[in-house]
Amino acid sequence: MVQHRPRIVVVGAGIIGSAITYNLAIQGANVLLLDRGPTAGSGVTGRAFGWINVINGTPCDQSYALWREAVAEYRGLQIALPTAFACARCGSLLWKSTTEETEAFADLHRQAGERVELVSRQALQGLEPGLRRAPELAVFSPDDLALDPGQLARDLVAAAVAAGGSTLFGAAADTIETVNGRVSGVKVGHETIPADIVVMSAGSGIQELADRIGIQTGLTTSPALLLRYTCNRTVVNHILRGPRLEIRQAIDGSLLVAKSYVANGEENGPKLVGETLLNVMHDELDLPEQVELQSAEIGERPIFLDGLPRTGFLPEVENLYLAVGHPGVILAPLIGRMTAQAIMKIRSKSAALTSY
Repeated sequence: MVQHRPRIVVVGAGIIGSAITYNLAIQGANVLLLDRGPTAGSGVTGRAFGWINVINGTPCDQSYALWREAVAEYRGLQIALPTAFACARCGSLLWKSTTEETEAFADLHRQAGERVELVSRQALQGLEPGLRRAPELAVFSPDDLALDPGQLARDLVAAAVAAGGSTLFGAAADTIETVNGRVSGVKVGHETIPADIVVMSAGSGIQELADRIGIQTGLTTSPALLLRYTCNRTVVNHILRGPRLEIRQAIDGSLLVAKSYVANGEENGPKLVGETLLNVMHDELDLPEQVELQSAEIGERPIFLDGLPRTGFLPEVENLYLAVGHPGVILAPLIGRMTAQAIMKIRSKSAALTSY
């Protein structure tokens, strides 16, 4: 019996592309992961805060159920790849401007079925002794995860390669090539890599690829700022999010701060924002004096106007699959599994037609 194994090329080794490659590889697919960067997770994924949660979603929104399903998918991934989560930390603490707002926030998520609890100032100070301005009341979300998205992408790719997948880094996809309205390959420089199926998972770079073959995806971007500060001792134990600050501490001691970003002149440059927030951090936390801004990086998050991700084969070109959306780090394991399932169905049909 001879079976045709479709060559699948995944373009983009961010967290979503890495998760797709992993899910395809463990199912025995002939998959190649392609990226212009030096390694997996070196683009926008490496500038993500790394908060796996539902608590930041809004119950009754269309995306909320999707977030819940995606977070549940992480539990299965932790079982499959335990070493990838060895440095992950659990739990987040959130509070609003007033006690009443914090109570309402907790009630909203509790009624939606989430495991949250209210903690008093005394209990909060026990959990986070480095807080200088602990609120009267906070919401504890114990099931949240804090992790390094870039490292998770690399761990997924390593597992994919171990399962038989392959990678090509430092190689930018110039265009998707087609024959008679069907995918035929990916052009990289002067070379064309043959492909039966191509997955576009290159985040904000997807529209550039799509434009070259006349496809409008509706994808836009939203900038976010990730600030990294050096720190030589433990300051925070969980993810903290209050009205003035969203912060967590990485396993190497670095303090990571996430902030939405709007570029409106030099006075709002990333480094100046980072220096301003350092003053806020000193006000809110018991910081060592030598804490310094190490980096200030902008990540262009790929989004659609309705806030939902897009996954599926595109009607304009046969066997061209789109997989993109925000929040990519939260959605990646779910999108990875769903994409692999859809592609493996195509593979099964192809094998049935070409076996003899």
